[in-house]
Amino acid sequence: MGGRVKHIDIAKGISIFFVSLFHSQPIFYGALAHSKLGSYFQAVIEPMSLFRLPLFFFLSGVFFTWTVSPKIFLAKISEALLKPYFSVLLLVFAISIVLGGDGLWWQLAGIFYGNGDTITWFWIPLWFLPHLFVVYLFSYILFRCFKFYQLPPGPTALVLLIFTVIGVFCIQLFWQLDIQVLGRSIQLPGLPFSLDIILITSVCFISGHILKTRLIQFSPNLQILIPLAVLLVLIAVFTDAHIDLNKRIYKDPFFATLGAVCGIYVVISIAWFISKGKWLSYVLLRMGEASLYILIFHFFIQRISYSILSAFVTDKAALFVIGVISLGLSVSIPLLIKWVVVRSDILSLAFLPFESNKSLQRILNSLR
Repeated sequence: MGGRVKHIDIAKGISIFFVSLFHSQPIFYGALAHSKLGSYFQAVIEPMSLFRLPLFFFLSGVFFTWTVSPKIFLAKISEALLKPYFSVLLLVFAISIVLGGDGLWWQLAGIFYGNGDTITWFWIPLWFLPHLFVVYLFSYILFRCFKFYQLPPGPTALVLLIFTVIGVFCIQLFWQLDIQVLGRSIQLPGLPFSLDIILITSVCFISGHILKTRLIQFSPNLQILIPLAVLLVLIAVFTDAHIDLNKRIYKDPFFATLGAVCGIYVVISIAWFISKGKWLSYVLLRMGEASLYILIFHFFIQRISYSILSAFVTDKAALFVIGVISLGLSVSIPLLIKWVVVRSDILSLAFLPFESNKSLQRILNSLR
């Protein structure tokens, strides 16, 4: 599924921190809704929507490979993405059964539908995993079956532009669409595994793959970085551009796309500068390497920790401190979870490739 390049892993760490920071908004706004500080956080966090998820898909595409056989490819991406998704959510479903939760069949159906609006609330961010799975699959078919890699740069850019335009134009085609299922009226929350946004996300993913060599050898150009950073700020301040793929929002498409490009370059440049240091580099590197675990567990940890700690205070300043603590726990506890998983043959079955599990391999070898 990929290799390790320091500044790219750091960029992943920055990206997953932004995701966790975005999901902390209710914490900050709840505690500081009427304060200047609350407005400050909103002004900083909201513009990140332009590049937060596009950056994640872009970085995911860097180490994409289409040269392996379909069987091996499907097995690897299923292990890397679908296995942890279903392991976590089916465990949550089993716990719901034990606790006697309501709407269990709809909860189970929502897991297999794989959209943010169909997944149990504490685990909404997991919608990214099944969607990334279909992005990998779509890109594999495009490169292997349709020889996309043979196109010259011009036609390649044109195809990606067409994908973007169609994807943006159709982004709400299947969103909250009224349909009848088993005599029950429901609003369709997009297509299964968020297939309805695949043209947009695959453009980010394929762009990362195409630019792989340049990204690995990347070093910032200040003559490009400074104007793009300024342009990103101008777009954030003076336009209504906004991207929320989970909610099928792509507002002011031209500036939103331009903002995504600017944001991606700025973050990768920042990651490169950070990679030359020590302490911050180490922290973000570990976060980047554990981005799967942070993605899965941060939202649950954030909500639970804030709910428990805030029950004892009402002071705005104290609530803000608790919000910061919850944010810190949401990115640090998953690092501990990863550490435990790597050292546990049982837990690693749910998160790591089967071939890396020594106990399982010993059992399989004894049966041969």
